Amino acid sequence: MKRILLRTLLFLLPILAVLTVYILLDPFRVIGLYANYKPTGQALTIPLNQNRVSAGTFLYHEEESHYNSFIFGSSRSMFYQVEDWKPHLNADAGCFHFDASAETIQGILNKIRFLKRRGVRMENVLLVLDVDIFRPYTLLNEHLYLEDPLVVGYAKWLPFQSSHFMSFLDRKFLRAYLDYRFTGVAKPYMSELNLLDDKPFEYDSVTNELRYAYFEQLADQGQYYTEQRLLKFEPKRDGRRRFSAPVIDEASMESLKEIASMLSESNCDVRVVISPLYNQIGMSEEDVKILRAAFGDSSVFDFSGINELTTPYTGYYERSHYRPHVARAVLDSVYTARPH
Repeated sequence: MKRILLRTLLFLLPILAVLTVYILLDPFRVIGLYANYKPTGQALTIPLNQNRVSAGTFLYHEEESHYNSFIFGSSRSMFYQVEDWKPHLNADAGCFHFDASAETIQGILNKIRFLKRRGVRMENVLLVLDVDIFRPYTLLNEHLYLEDPLVVGYAKWLPFQSSHFMSFLDRKFLRAYLDYRFTGVAKPYMSELNLLDDKPFEYDSVTNELRYAYFEQLADQGQYYTEQRLLKFEPKRDGRRRFSAPVIDEASMESLKEIASMLSESNCDVRVVISPLYNQIGMSEEDVKILRAAFGDSSVFDFSGINELTTPYTGYYERSHYRPHVARAVLDSVYTARPH
């Protein structure tokens, strides 16, 4: 019996050692809560689950920041900058980006339910939507996209944590992570294989706002749209007017109705933006009608398709994300059309 226990212990020791190192280092920032999930000034950073970044940041700063104004959406909503939004709101607006990578409408609903459970008074909400947000959330099973147990409940704790631990054990990631941690040297393979992120950014740890100030500076100097970066805009658009197939199914409609109902109960000022995407594919008329039925005609603003915002390629970092000046134009249009 003692021999069996000894063998078992010897077998478990390496696993326990790795688990201990993982917990102590917490590379994905999912074990504890942090004041700042994205410290700046590092050559490389670890891609994090943005659901945890948003929820953890909110919980850490909630008490002193008195948040009452929220931007919901995918990474495309990141560039609606607080400094551009606040002039359209009341003087006491406490603004927060509650975004998530590859966000879904179910994810947005869960975040609003979370805020309601915590008794948060939502005075202003900006919903930044597109057709991708209406994908089935069950398709997102990578660690970067899983919903956070802090928001959806601790029944999801084990799959959330185990997915991150297994990602830590990935041989390629572990090599790059330990190499960079112990040498401090950023090597090409680390970012080329998308193991670590080399994009320089600025981050506000209270509003959960990320900015690519360096890229904006390059763009202002006419140095951003290099031949290599322009390859990210391929294939080129042909200027033909197109619309997506309807994507809002019955489950999504129920989610939209619940979101609209909860925000209405809070007497919240809601603006729904349909994003001006580079692909210039308009959201289907059926889906736009559903959104307007849920939130009201005067609250839904459709910038999809071919228009003055989507035509210049210089309004985009690449095919997926539009730049802050485009988001600023959207905000000015939305709040001028229907003043606060």
